[in-house]
Amino acid sequence: MADQLSTILALPVNTQGRDFVVGDLRGAFDLLEEALSAVFFNPLTDRLFSVGNVFSKQTVAEKCIDFFNRPYVHAVLGSNEANLLQLFELIGTATPNYLIRGEHIYKKGLHWWLDIGHDLKLTIINTLKTLPTAIETETLAGLKVGIIHAEVPPGLDWDAFKLQLAKNNPVINYSALFGIERIKSSERSPVTGIDRIFAGHTTFQPEDEEGLAIFGNIIMTDTGVNLNLGKKRGGLSLIEVDSLNSIMIESINVGKTRKPNDFEILEIPDVFNILDETDTYPSQNIF
Repeated sequence: MADQLSTILALPVNTQGRDFVVGDLRGAFDLLEEALSAVFFNPLTDRLFSVGNVFSKQTVAEKCIDFFNRPYVHAVLGSNEANLLQLFELIGTATPNYLIRGEHIYKKGLHWWLDIGHDLKLTIINTLKTLPTAIETETLAGLKVGIIHAEVPPGLDWDAFKLQLAKNNPVINYSALFGIERIKSSERSPVTGIDRIFAGHTTFQPEDEEGLAIFGNIIMTDTGVNLNLGKKRGGLSLIEVDSLNSIMIESINVGKTRKPNDFEILEIPDVFNILDETDTYPSQNIF
C-alpha cells in the first residue's frame, strides 16, 4: 500500500466518561447498537475504539462511512480496509473484467464494491486513508492501552513497534494488519512498554478460551460476528477498556430469533481482572 502511510493516533485519558473497544464489526451495525444500548453508552462522554474490519461481505457502504464519522468513534485500519485500499491502488474506481473473472473481488470479500458509484468509492477511500494503524491512550487507572488490528510482532516492544510504523516499515505494517505469528506459535509473552493491547483479525469463539482469548497482554476481541462458523456460536464483542467487563451479542442464525437485550457476559482471565472477586454485574446496568 504505497500511499497509505502508517500512523499512530495518541489520545488523552477520557476524564468525562468510559472507553469501550468493539471487535471486528463486519457490517454488524444492528448488533453494535444493541451492545451500546446494553451498556448504556453515552455518545457525549464515552468513546468507542474499533479494531478494524468494519467492512465485510455484508457491507452497506453508507453505514460504514457513517460509523467512521461518528465523533466518539476512533478506529484503526483493518485488513479488510487495507485490502480495499490495495485494490483501489491497482484499479482505481473502475473494475477490470479480469479481476471479476479471477474472483479476486470475491475472495477478498469486496464484491459490494461493484455495486456502488464512483463518488461513494472516492468517499470511502479518502475516509480509509485517514485511519491510523495504531491508537494509544490511557485509562483513569493510569494504564497505557493500545489498539491495533492484528498483532505486534513477537520480540518487539511497543515503542519499537510504533517507531517502525512511523518509518512505514513494510514488515511491521504487515504484522499490524495481517500478522498471526503469535497465534501460530502460541506466543503469550507480553508486549513490553504497554499494559494492554486490544486486537482483532483472528477469530476466537468464547468457548474456545472460556472467555476472550489473551496472548500475553494482547486481548483478542474478534468473536466471529457475521462469519459462517458452522455449529459454533459467533457474535460481536464489546469490552470496557478500564474494567475489562465485556459482553457479546450473538449473530442471528437461521431459524433463531434473538430477543432484545439477549447478550452474553464474557469472562476475562483473572490476570486481567482488576475488579474485586465480590463484584457482580447488576441486573439492569451491567457496566
